[in-house]
Amino acid sequence: MKRSFLVATAILFAISAPSLADDNTSTIDQLGTNSSVNVQQFGPNTTNDSIVNQVGGDGNSAEIVQKGDTNINGSTVFQFGSNQTALVTQEGQDNLNTSTLTQAGGDNLADIHQRGNGNTNVSDVDIEAGFGNEIEVDQFGADNTSTSTISTLSFNSTVDVQQHGSNNTNTSTVNTGLVGGNTAMVDQH
Repeated sequence: MKRSFLVATAILFAISAPSLADDNTSTIDQLGTNSSVNVQQFGPNTTNDSIVNQVGGDGNSAEIVQKGDTNINGSTVFQFGSNQTALVTQEGQDNLNTSTLTQAGGDNLADIHQRGNGNTNVSDVDIEAGFGNEIEVDQFGADNTSTSTISTLSFNSTVDVQQHGSNNTNTSTVNTGLVGGNTAMVDQH
């Protein structure tokens, strides 16, 4: 009887184990300088959610990689300081990819890659203040609906949006604010 119960418990656990991997969530808060975060979330039919907050210092970096098919991928990065780097990669087929990135400070890099076919891609980059910031967004693939919204209140900053592929619906909005010396390029085809 005891053995039957153990076997039944083991079978039940084995059957339910795949459902345990359907959601990946990470929340990371870092306070200070020269900190780094690397989040990797993989798998098909998965909800991936990652939140990174880096405040109180300079030279921080955050990298989020979310890959798989038929996923809901969400990333949020908030960085306050100078010389910050945020890299977000969301790849796969038939995904809903959303990335929200906020930075305040100078000489920061915001880089978002959303790639694959049959995806809905949404990227929102907000640069609160600073100078010499670089924002790059690329949304590549076929049969995608891609939206990129970039707002920067910094000066001497560069914005580069690339939306490429076939049978896509692409929308890009760039607002460089009232401060001068900014460069914006949007390439859609």
